[in-house]
Amino acid sequence: MQDLRVTRTANFTGATVTGLNNGLGLMGKGRVFYVDNTSGSDGYGVQSQNPNYPMLTISGAMDLCTASVGDVVCVMQNSPSTATTGEVWPIAMDVAGVLLMGLYSRGGRISDSGFGSTPTNTNCIDIAANFLAIENLYLQVTTGTTGDVIGGLTASRYGLAVRNCWIGLQNTTRYGIYAQTWDMPYLLVEDNDFSAPNVAGMTHAIYLSGNATFGEIRRNTFYSCSSYALNMGGAQAVTVTDNDFRLYSDTKGFAIYAPATTNHCYFARNYAQHGLADTSANPYLDLATDGKNAWVMNYKGDDVTYPATS
Repeated sequence: MQDLRVTRTANFTGATVTGLNNGLGLMGKGRVFYVDNTSGSDGYGVQSQNPNYPMLTISGAMDLCTASVGDVVCVMQNSPSTATTGEVWPIAMDVAGVLLMGLYSRGGRISDSGFGSTPTNTNCIDIAANFLAIENLYLQVTTGTTGDVIGGLTASRYGLAVRNCWIGLQNTTRYGIYAQTWDMPYLLVEDNDFSAPNVAGMTHAIYLSGNATFGEIRRNTFYSCSSYALNMGGAQAVTVTDNDFRLYSDTKGFAIYAPATTNHCYFARNYAQHGLADTSANPYLDLATDGKNAWVMNYKGDDVTYPATS
């Protein structure tokens, strides 16, 4: 077969990019903009639809996107430990319907595409539009006291999906995904690793301080949060299933905490453990009125348990 590949020496200025979203196999009428912090330039603009001419920053690629047509920002390579020079922090996902994704993966939930070491007291990503997706990325905040990995809501945001990401905080006691006081209807969080690399990091992996009506949180691994890993806050009608919790300490409610404002949620087949010995404290805590939430087959070590209620 003839080799049809091209090199960077080709000049694509003014050319029309054709194919199914630049070869990623994604259906839709949107465009794909590539990002590479090792060789990119924000001066490429719309030429970054060709992976030979990637943007330098994710924020620059977001500025090229059109709302609600299925545009993609594809991160070809970013250092997981060094913030890109010229990046705007927090990265504002402020164009509806955009997918931010990493191109490379080592398998499982660990990606070679990512970014971290955000400036002190700065979020990694601000959610500022509806129907966004974040997939296959290494996301981290490393310093400060106010920066969260994914947050920044200033209004209710619909349809956020976070999949197959590593989400971590180091040297900062904040949150992985923070809904603040706003609603996040139809939130989907699946197949992620939430991790605190040291004992100082990550108070809550997910904190639904507002709500996430009809959301789903499933098949995630939560590791070593210094307080409630999943703080349900004011969540209504959220389904939480098949998650694994490796607890920071043997403390009541450290896997799932449902305060009195958590209503009509469903919790099933979640597993929690701390250390080698069987967990003595109940890792699930439900302070809502009896019957407001449903709990089915949740595990404390090897034993099925109902949540503590006080």
